[in-house]
Amino acid sequence: MHSPDLKISPEKEKALCSFAPNADEHRTSTHFVSLAAGIPGIRACLMATILALCGVGLTAQGLVIDRNSVADFDRIPTEYKERAAQLRMLFMDRSVGANISSSLDCLASPWSTAPSYCKRYQHRDSAYAVDPSEVYWNGVWDRSRWTYVFWPNNCSEDVQCFADFAEPMMDTLDVAGCQFSYLAVTPGSRIADTVNGFFGSKPGRNHAKVYADFAAHHAGKTIVWWTTSLARGIGTPESESFNAQMREYARNNGVVLFDVADILSHDPAGKPCYDNRDGVDYLDEQHPDDGLSVPAICPQYTTETEGGHLGSISAGGIRVAKAFWVLMARIAGWDGLTGAADQRGDHPVRAFPNPAGDHLLIDWTHSKLQGPLRWELRDLTTGRTWLSGTGREVPHSQTSLSLGGIPAGIYQFSVFTGGRRSSVQLVAIRSSTH
Repeated sequence: MHSPDLKISPEKEKALCSFAPNADEHRTSTHFVSLAAGIPGIRACLMATILALCGVGLTAQGLVIDRNSVADFDRIPTEYKERAAQLRMLFMDRSVGANISSSLDCLASPWSTAPSYCKRYQHRDSAYAVDPSEVYWNGVWDRSRWTYVFWPNNCSEDVQCFADFAEPMMDTLDVAGCQFSYLAVTPGSRIADTVNGFFGSKPGRNHAKVYADFAAHHAGKTIVWWTTSLARGIGTPESESFNAQMREYARNNGVVLFDVADILSHDPAGKPCYDNRDGVDYLDEQHPDDGLSVPAICPQYTTETEGGHLGSISAGGIRVAKAFWVLMARIAGWDGLTGAADQRGDHPVRAFPNPAGDHLLIDWTHSKLQGPLRWELRDLTTGRTWLSGTGREVPHSQTSLSLGGIPAGIYQFSVFTGGRRSSVQLVAIRSSTH
């Protein structure tokens, strides 16, 4: 039978090809189905087709770790968990960096014996408590070769300072980077200025060119670019502009970006959070609404009314730490496709037909999972979760999901039990007739 020509839009090609940071590090997942979604009658392609499409272009596309990467923590294969742990890493930051480092220490202990500050899901305002699964992890995650340092005295949040500090030790490092804190994006800051800012037209000490030149000088190392930390009061136009500039630079230059701001400005369900100048009273904070909605740290991740430290409640720090591990595993060579469940050959829940049209059937027949459970269907191009659900018990037969109104694309169907992702499958969806 003659197969139709495979024509994939640049957007869908990017979605299919944006997983692996290195073209020579592909691994095949037996449950990965690639499809030029939206083309009637097209059959599922072989992974080899995807590799041919992606080729060496993957390297140029760089790597972005953001809020959609947090759930991938539970899929990191043991091989790449171990490889990541062997990487020698340095990151420079202010106090939120210390919070992140502390959360990495949390993951370095079994959950059952970790300190209580690692597992705080309740909030002093109960409206902002999170599900206990947000502060749960399996296993021990050794970060002993990853070092956090505070910015040098009298030289804070300046990439030339970072370069001068790191240069003498680069022979002993594999990965390095620095983050600007929310104090660098306060009202009136010039960091996002189009002339004198970090990405401005007039290079200075604290400029993207300095950081890029440092990375080029150490081409055998991985230099990580970061978006800023955020606070309840910062959210500012400066932070919004700078982080947007950072994301655009990452897209255009193929760098490795750890998008901490994206993680912290979305709650665990993916809902965006905005600054505290909203006319909503919270404890002793009573700011009037300024008419702006600027991304800020979610109240689920801090108990501060103006600041953004992650220590008093655990969810924000643990989510960033999990994403940090995904970052390091990807740098270590993980393609982001195959996962722990794929390696075990344990796929207790199956989604079909694949590709799907109007409906997607979820087959639970051979599942040995135990409830309660949570599931979601997420668009890998946009990161949007289109369908989700929960249950006290795992179904024993099949569930039919209506796909009416869901656009064609590549989707990830995930099932979460026991606080971790227990099953994952990539699904192609054709244009619905609804």
